[in-house]
Amino acid sequence: MGKLVIKSKGSKVGEFTLKLGDMTIGRSPACDIVLKDDKSVSSKHAVIKTVGTKSTIEDLGSTNGTLLEARRIRRHLLQRGDTIIIGEHELVYRDDVVLDAPAFGARPAAPAAPEDSLEKTRLITGYAQLLGVDGKDKGKRVPLMKEETIIDNPGKSPARIYRTPDGYVLSAQVGPGEPRINDKPVPPGGQLLAKGDIVEIAGTKYQMLK
Repeated sequence: MGKLVIKSKGSKVGEFTLKLGDMTIGRSPACDIVLKDDKSVSSKHAVIKTVGTKSTIEDLGSTNGTLLEARRIRRHLLQRGDTIIIGEHELVYRDDVVLDAPAFGARPAAPAAPEDSLEKTRLITGYAQLLGVDGKDKGKRVPLMKEETIIDNPGKSPARIYRTPDGYVLSAQVGPGEPRINDKPVPPGGQLLAKGDIVEIAGTKYQMLK
């Protein structure tokens, strides 16, 4: 996940790792990220919504606004290095995603193999997989090697699985016929997959393998 480095008057005053779902920002102690002793910050000033690997900041109708650099914004998809200004505070967004790093305990590098062999075979054992255990795709394996794996759900929204440094995050809409996890709706912002989880998509059940 990304994180925010909080600065005030040029000095670092905090650091927060973003979580799936919503994180509120404001002066109120009830907020997830509290900007203390700054009267120019509203009680509930803004919210960061994280779905999969993407985080969006939204202003909550604050009095003094939320700024990106010097430009007032209502909603903005955060990018690495963005500096959000709220009152006297600067919130610097860091995205430490390493796309080429295997997740879930990748195996150590194998001994050198002949070049032609490497061209023919790409090892995927360092990555998680989904195994079809029931339905039309029973027995089928879906390797989760990409930053984003999309599994089709005809007539509905597809399932999206994001590979992050924290693991694999399942994201899907909520409603009849939408992807489910362990026979429950996927929560807002997505859910981190664990070994053995059952994901149901378009009538097929897949088991999470590591």
